[in-house]
Amino acid sequence: MSGRKKRDIGGIIVVDELPLRWSIKSEPMWHTTDGDIGMRLSVVKHDEATTRHGTLKAWRELVLQYPFDPKQNSPSRFPERPNVTPEMVTAGVRLALDAGWVPDSRGRPFELVLEESDLVR
Repeated sequence: MSGRKKRDIGGIIVVDELPLRWSIKSEPMWHTTDGDIGMRLSVVKHDEATTRHGTLKAWRELVLQYPFDPKQNSPSRFPERPNVTPEMVTAGVRLALDAGWVPDSRGRPFELVLEESDLVR
């Protein structure tokens, strides 16, 4: 058994008149080689334009990594899954735009590791 699967949630948000598609990239994990990792979200520009091969155009992905919460309400071998709200995603996207993410560009994913102070805004 490989454990539980990640949630299949996501949606479309609009930030500064730019439609963006978001989904969960990975759930929180503890005791990895990089330490404890919080939930990660994937955000890309929502565009229905296709390439000449019929696939959706690729835009630069934003990966938002939220802080890991070590507190558990019940003992389990898996960390608890945090709730995700569109407001939370929108706030993270605004921070990424301020940090230099350009949704219309292409290239490697832009990874932004958020801290507790970023979430309080």
